[in-house]
Amino acid sequence: MLLMSQNHYLIKKLIYLVTLTAISVVLGLFEIPLAPGVDWLKLDLSEVIVLITFMILGFKNTFILIILRGIIRQFIQGDLLIPTELWGEVIALIASLTLVGSYYLLSRLLGRHDKPLFNAAYSSEPFKFWESIVIIFGVTIILSFVLLLSNIFVTTPVYLSLLASYSGVIQLNGFHFTVFSLLEDPGMMNVFGLNLSSWEAYTTFILVNYGLLNVSKGLLTTLITLPLRERLVYFNLFQNVR
Repeated sequence: MLLMSQNHYLIKKLIYLVTLTAISVVLGLFEIPLAPGVDWLKLDLSEVIVLITFMILGFKNTFILIILRGIIRQFIQGDLLIPTELWGEVIALIASLTLVGSYYLLSRLLGRHDKPLFNAAYSSEPFKFWESIVIIFGVTIILSFVLLLSNIFVTTPVYLSLLASYSGVIQLNGFHFTVFSLLEDPGMMNVFGLNLSSWEAYTTFILVNYGLLNVSKGLLTTLITLPLRERLVYFNLFQNVR
């Protein structure tokens, strides 16, 4: 009897994971361009499902969802073997993990981190208004800061190098894993028609473009997710799932 109960629990958890993964993939296919002429700056709402999954199923299952979302999305779009698109999914992975990590950190600091709703023996309390404000702006600030640093020093140099190597959209003389060698490349004098060979020009380009993306991602994700969490808590949807 205990074995049957445990199997029922695991199957039900798997159903939740598969369902949430499917929703995240569908939402991830509808990308909103944020900057004209810069194709990789796109916003999708799949991060809402990532954060909801963390609240419901915990980190391990959320990580599985993030990986599956990336693979399935690239397969559906036919981009599975395109290096720039694969690197874009790595960047999306970093963003999702930063989003989950910042939410976890802030909820712990507020004393409001609970067990995943799927495993909770009791209903979590809804966030107070001021707690929601702290999480919304805190997550947005942390996400923006981490991703801006990542974009400046590593992810953009690698992306531009892949773009030069495999598409020829820009011309670089080598492959660059960090910004330090990238800025020494003569090809940085003409990137999308811009001279980005100086620290000032390069960081301004990153801040203007990625700053908008990261702030939008943080604000929209938390503004949509927190009310959804309150509904899940209010209706006790995950009580007695076993």
